Amino acid sequence: MKKILAILLITAMAFFFLIKDKDARKEADPLYTEAKAAIVLEADSGKILYEQNAKEALPIASMSKLMTQYIVLEAITDGRLSWDSVYKPSTAALNQSRHAVILGMDKHKTYDVRELFAAMTVTSANDAAVALAEMVSGTEAEFVKVMNKKAEQFGLRDTQFINATGLDEDETNRATARDVAAIANELLTRYPEVLEFTRMTDFTTSEGAKLWSTNLMLPGMPQEMTGMEGLKTGYTEEAGPCFASTGIYDGKRIITVVIGVGPEGNDTSTPRFELTRDLIDRYVLNK
Repeated sequence: MKKILAILLITAMAFFFLIKDKDARKEADPLYTEAKAAIVLEADSGKILYEQNAKEALPIASMSKLMTQYIVLEAITDGRLSWDSVYKPSTAALNQSRHAVILGMDKHKTYDVRELFAAMTVTSANDAAVALAEMVSGTEAEFVKVMNKKAEQFGLRDTQFINATGLDEDETNRATARDVAAIANELLTRYPEVLEFTRMTDFTTSEGAKLWSTNLMLPGMPQEMTGMEGLKTGYTEEAGPCFASTGIYDGKRIITVVIGVGPEGNDTSTPRFELTRDLIDRYVLNK
């Protein structure tokens, strides 16, 4: 009995000191949250303005689509695809209908690259991501090989892709916050035209449906922030709420990444934007 009581006492003390440690970190850094990782990067100089646990490989959900965007834009630049290239939905793409976020393709219709890219970027449509992967490489599996090879070329040793979407499967896509910021920076440097899509608050599909951006910080959106140019949100059960952002602040391009931001009650969306705003205000704008 005494042994059991001793174990319970030790456990209670360990929990107490864990809480105290969290409180100490919160007091030392007002931006400390339950976020698993965060980083603020000055794009042109590569200077890290802030980071928290930015070297741990974590699930990154739909921020994975930053690499999908890069490879699709590379294929367009190389002439292997064009914005007008047409896609007829495959069984694999149509099977994405089991997921909540999709364009909702009709097997009897065709879709061009521009619509698919907009759907993937603006609303994070998973079927559109699979469709684009197939257009580039024939199958999503072959496309994933290209994703991982590109990560190696970027020098990202802690990044591993298993699909083009970021959805949780038997495994899930993983990267560090530093690596996600690096992918975003490579994308923006090589293919700045991606901003034409990431700035969109909404787009209308070929079937006339109006779909809204998942980035609520864009100008004109409920949590708008001056200078914000979007990039990519993400959420899965394993990753939690995520957000990679970019914008121009005080004349400098800034990239931020937050991973696994703790929800506020049932709200899994707002906290990632609030944390992003706080990071920019404190470490970029010095408010």
